[in-house]
Amino acid sequence: MQPIDVYLMYCAIKAHFGESNYDFHQFSGKTKVSRDSFYKRNDRLFFVRVSRKYKEYDYIKDYFVSNFVKRRDGWVGNFKDDIYEDWKKYMQSVSYNFEQEVSPFADDFEKLFEVPENSHPLLLKEYFGKRVSLETLIILDELVQYVDNWDKKMWEDILWPDIKKLMIDYQKFLTIPKERCKMVLLKLIAKEQ
Repeated sequence: MQPIDVYLMYCAIKAHFGESNYDFHQFSGKTKVSRDSFYKRNDRLFFVRVSRKYKEYDYIKDYFVSNFVKRRDGWVGNFKDDIYEDWKKYMQSVSYNFEQEVSPFADDFEKLFEVPENSHPLLLKEYFGKRVSLETLIILDELVQYVDNWDKKMWEDILWPDIKKLMIDYQKFLTIPKERCKMVLLKLIAKEQ
């Protein structure tokens, strides 16, 4: 990919994860950003480096997605190759990681989703404490659909809407082995009973 195309992809993914309702997949990564705006940027070398290092469309897209999930501000100065490498490792064994993160709660699984009055659910607290990943939040929602219930009970919460938006935005880029994760979860729960 040419550096200018990498820049245009960056702009599209930034819009996807930003405040707007732009959907990268719905618009096939196309935005109203002009190609000429690339030449006005001081950080063009960043896009040249990314285009040379990762070359292929999917690798570059994954690089940006992994960095936007960790660095929500979208400033390219904060984007790191290490973030992408860690993300790739995590995604290669996502079902194993899911099992490791959920297994401590298998004995009282439903407690993860309960919303105590004036507090956050246990699952959300575990996410804040970095003991549960965003991927696990998304997988669990795919399996048990807890987000709608949280919306009803945490409608005044200041943190939940941002996390929910991040989950929705990120989920569109993830390929989740849903059946494998479902089997892992059922096995964990059955083992504890």
